[in-house]
Amino acid sequence: MASERKFIRENTKRSLIKKFLLEEIEGAGFGGMSIQRTPIGTRINILVERPGMVIGKGGSKIKELTENIQNKFNVDNPQIEIQEAGASAPLNAQIMAEKLAEALERGWHFRRAGHSTVRRIMNAGAKGCQIIISGKLTGARHRTEKFTEGHVKYCGEIVKEIMDEGFATAKLKAGVLGVKVRIMKPDAKLPDEIKLKIREKEEVKIEEKKIEKKPETKPKKITDIKKLAEIQGVGPSVIKKLEKAKITSLEDLYEMDVDSVISIKGIGKKTAEIIIKKLKKLIEEGNQDGSEG
Repeated sequence: MASERKFIRENTKRSLIKKFLLEEIEGAGFGGMSIQRTPIGTRINILVERPGMVIGKGGSKIKELTENIQNKFNVDNPQIEIQEAGASAPLNAQIMAEKLAEALERGWHFRRAGHSTVRRIMNAGAKGCQIIISGKLTGARHRTEKFTEGHVKYCGEIVKEIMDEGFATAKLKAGVLGVKVRIMKPDAKLPDEIKLKIREKEEVKIEEKKIEKKPETKPKKITDIKKLAEIQGVGPSVIKKLEKAKITSLEDLYEMDVDSVISIKGIGKKTAEIIIKKLKKLIEEGNQDGSEG
């Protein structure tokens, strides 16, 4: 029984700290908290939309919060860490409930405020959401208005896993309005969502042996490298350098680019460009002479 009492005591303390923080940092967009015990002390992570309001000028507000939590709830060496909600704020039910309550207190009509909040939540990528506003909405009598869009779960164990709930109150002249927001997050996986993996049929391919006829190869025309001397600016020394590089025909030279020709020792860029430019014409002339012969 001692361990059970300990769990009850810890969870009661957790709930009281959450209620205290909701009252103390009202208006900062409280989105939830988590408590972790460490060897140094107790780490309290608070998710808020506006961190500046929690930290205060020179950290005065957060120091005051730390002292109050330590004295009121007997927490060992509390260390408060502030986490900004940022882009995930529209998917946090508690933050959206507080924002909706603030809008109602500023004088927004409940229908306008409800529909705009639903639109904002759904545009953020939620699978579904429901907003319930209850109280003296239009007259002296109490009534409840619901705004629902998308897929919403109401009961069962799955609700605890995939639904995020938040509650806030709006204090108006006519009375207090209760605001409840329920959001199904984008990554929520429902029990009825089943993906079937269809196995592809293995096709048995029969390999047919075909006797391929080898195409008759015609003897390749070879034009002597010494024909390069017909190009103006290309002397015997250049031809000797090409022969030294084991290039014996114009066809071998034709397969090379300018950079490859430059890489041969003793041949400059200008000479290489002239050779490549005039080479095709030389080979065509050589082929014509061969056909006439």
